[in-house]
Amino acid sequence: MQLISRDGNMKVDFYPAAGLSNKFVQVTSFQDKEMSERLISKRDMTDEANARIHGYGYTVTKFHTSPRVKMMVCC
Repeated sequence: MQLISRDGNMKVDFYPAAGLSNKFVQVTSFQDKEMSERLISKRDMTDEANARIHGYGYTVTKFHTSPRVKMMVCC
């Protein structure tokens, strides 16, 4: 799913996580520059999307069906 703010500056994309059921990769961009990427649960994705849509007036512009790989590093 892709959400765009009212002024079009902020964009949030939610992609299914490759190989992980019930997980999504959230990518936040400002002025088309990727600012953050994180792995979240399906519940967190739903809560985040609803908060942005109903609380801040974001618009759903598309739905992503292709999974995205989130590289996790452990130290």
